[in-house]
Parts: sequence; C-alpha cells; structure tokens
Amino acid sequence: MEPALQNKMLPRSPYRGPQGGADLSGLCTLLEFDQSTLAKTLGVSRQAVSQQLKSKRHFVRPKTLAAREFLDELNDVVALLLALTDGSNSDEEIRLWLRSPNKALGLKAPIDLVKARNLAPLKRALMDAITAAHGG
Repeated sequence: MEPALQNKMLPRSPYRGPQGGADLSGLCTLLEFDQSTLAKTLGVSRQAVSQQLKSKRHFVRPKTLAAREFLDELNDVVALLLALTDGSNSDEEIRLWLRSPNKALGLKAPIDLVKARNLAPLKRALMDAITAAHGG
C-alpha cells in the first residue's frame, strides 16, 4: 500500500507494531485461526508460530520474508476494513463479514482469500468500496 495513503488516510491496524512486526495473537483471534491454520497460511511450521506466539514481545517479526510481507499485506486489509467501517464495527462483526460470501469477490468469502494468500482482490474490493463511499 502506498505509504502516503496509509499514513494520512487510513487508521493504523491495531495488529501492526509501531516498529514493524505483527500481533500474531490478535490476528489469530480476529481471523479465528488456530496455530496450524496460521502456520499453513504463513507458509511456516506450526512450531515456528508457536515459538512466535510464546514470545514476550507483543509484535513479532517472522524470520521469513514471505511471512513478513504477507502479514504487512494482511495488516493493510485490516486498515482498509477499519477505514471502511470508520472503526465502529466490533471484531465479531468483522469476523462475520470475513466469513460471508461477497459479491465483489465472486461470492467468495474474504477469509478464503486470506487462507489462500490471495489478498490483492480483497484489497482492491475494499479500496473500491472506500472510493465509492467517499464519492469517487
């Protein structure tokens, strides 16, 4: 995501650390992922996820570049969701939206795109919704 857009127009994802890294525990809760699902989605071992979740640091940086990049993209999706809802939706409402088939995504549930590591269509649909909501 463009840094200028992210810094000026979008709320910060609560799962993105100020110095980078991600709140894996918070993301697992939001997405309703267990350690195995998160590991498969990140392309790392369950043991690596377990070790990261046990870390005393709130925001962790996975060792692999691919996992770090995916978590950055996932946090972009969360920021877009928060911008679209003006932060007024509860985590439960966001979870319901993530699990519901979406016409803009070809009736796929957003969570299925997350699990498939295919966030581009999800980000595009959210950006289109934000643009439409702001009269663009």
